Amino acid sequence: MSENQTPVIFTGKAGEYFGIWIVNLLLSIVTLGIYSAWAKVRRKKYFYNNTLLDGVGFDYHANPINILKGRIIAFVLFVIYSALSGINPAFGLLMAFILFLALPWIIVRGMMFNARNSSYRGLRFDFNGKYGEAIKVFIGYTLLIIVTLGLAIPFVAQRTQKFVISGHKFGVSNFKMEALVKDFYKIYLVIFIIPLLGIVAAIAIPAYQHYKVKAASHVSSYQTQHFSQASTSVKADMDTGGFIKVADVTTTEPVTTENYATEEAATADANISEAEYLKNLTPEELAEYNKLIKAAETNNPDAGITTPKKDPLAGAFAGLIGKWGVAAAILAGLIGILLYLAVIFSFAAYMKSRIHNLVFNNTTLEHIGFFSNQRMRDLLLLYITNTIVLICTLGLATPWVHIRMAKYTANHLALTGETDWDKFVGEKKDASRALGEEIADMFDVDISFG
Repeated sequence: MSENQTPVIFTGKAGEYFGIWIVNLLLSIVTLGIYSAWAKVRRKKYFYNNTLLDGVGFDYHANPINILKGRIIAFVLFVIYSALSGINPAFGLLMAFILFLALPWIIVRGMMFNARNSSYRGLRFDFNGKYGEAIKVFIGYTLLIIVTLGLAIPFVAQRTQKFVISGHKFGVSNFKMEALVKDFYKIYLVIFIIPLLGIVAAIAIPAYQHYKVKAASHVSSYQTQHFSQASTSVKADMDTGGFIKVADVTTTEPVTTENYATEEAATADANISEAEYLKNLTPEELAEYNKLIKAAETNNPDAGITTPKKDPLAGAFAGLIGKWGVAAAILAGLIGILLYLAVIFSFAAYMKSRIHNLVFNNTTLEHIGFFSNQRMRDLLLLYITNTIVLICTLGLATPWVHIRMAKYTANHLALTGETDWDKFVGEKKDASRALGEEIADMFDVDISFG
């Protein structure tokens, strides 16, 4: 295959599209959604016509009336579902189950409509996916995800992409997607591991902190008890006025006091608070007392008192809230929301860029290949800036966001190989012209999600 690349170019402008978008929005509101079918055609034609290959744009041929028929059917089904749910919830569940079984048919018919109403250089696209395969992909594999607790998601993603892309045709030439299941698992592995590590950390960190607090509580209790014993022994020894006897403070047995004060006197002295006791000592006695305490701690190092450490981060937040009040709480909430969105956007950017590159780089149309090089950091920046702008403009920047995303996708996509479209279309047009023109009229209902 030749390494010649033909870039995809998008020429749409935010100002032009804003005029289309705002008219579509207002007319859809005024007509209670009826105009939305015409809005869809106008929107798709604008993006198709401004997506160029070799200087020629794509085209979209759908009849808005056909789209409106599909939306009326969808609305009627929704009304029936709501009515049945109001009568009896069991009827609503039955209706939802029927719609679930009909999902493969809905998806296939929708892709057929959109493909057969799309063209390039006058040659129509098509979709020939089989209903049996669609049932296996969209129902059977969905149940497989549930049975495997999500472990089959990469496998299902690969099978879904293969069904959708390999089912499409350009004229009578089939697209082929040959990405392997293991390639999808490599991408999804990151999505599986990071949340798993987060769950483990969310469990382990609080458990460890609880253990530290409990252990510190036991140590503090133990230290306080032995410090009290050492202090009582030292005071008793000093009160005798004779030689000082340093007791083994690790034992709880009473110390014999053969030449010391009586047991009642020692107990009475022990009841005196440490502060009162030290207040009555002379400088010489205080120095001797400190010496004895140091000696007792030397013999029993665990007798010292450890001051519990405070969390500096918690202290900082407490001081901030105390100083700034509600404003600080709101700011902290906004920071939390931004961090949450950053995580969500990071996952979305990673998945979209990796899956998009994997699928296009392993897709061919006869002798033509595709090359995609989207990057996670680019998409992450787009998502964040788009969200900020949408919030600041109350949604009025939606056309600008759509144009940005379309330009990025086009700028990072190219065709590889020889793209002699005159030869390609010349070989295929005669065999597919009648098929493309007649099927679009025969299949006159759009039941799709776009």
